[in-house]
Amino acid sequence: MGTAARRTSTAARRTSEDHELLIEEFGHVMQEFQRAADTLDQRVADRLGLNRTDLRCLELLFGPAPMSPGELAAAAGLTTGGVTTAIDRLERAGYATRVRDAGDRRRVIVQPTEKGRTLTEEIFSPIAEEGAEYLRGFDSTTLARMTDFLRFATRQQEEHAAALARPADTPDAGTRGGRRRRGATG
Repeated sequence: MGTAARRTSTAARRTSEDHELLIEEFGHVMQEFQRAADTLDQRVADRLGLNRTDLRCLELLFGPAPMSPGELAAAAGLTTGGVTTAIDRLERAGYATRVRDAGDRRRVIVQPTEKGRTLTEEIFSPIAEEGAEYLRGFDSTTLARMTDFLRFATRQQEEHAAALARPADTPDAGTRGGRRRRGATG
């Protein structure tokens, strides 16, 4: 092998090694992000006087469509009894209310109150604004790729959470292809 070929081979190996190191660093940074998000969620729950389950339910109420208690239970991973207790606590705190669905009077939906909206906006609006300002520094192609990654990471986390929810003796519980793996997001 000539000198030029050796240099090319070494550069390719270094590039591949650098790439793998960046992937490893990305995983570590994602773990740091998950811990920071977890800490923020706990501080928000503390500020609002809620437990984490109730905060998750409140957050879900800000989704694109109104939710029935059953839909909220499914989205939060709770039993119907568990979500009833969470909704009761959110109502007592003044953050949510049950109302009849205007389109189907037989249906009840849970929605955030004005107090719930105001307090969560006070907390999360500055975070969203800072994030949007940072993202404005990226071109559309990069933003699209970042969005794709976050969709993949979300789906991956949901799939592994579902696998872990199955009984341990289920062949694919917590595994993929028969062996336990860490995801791209930590």
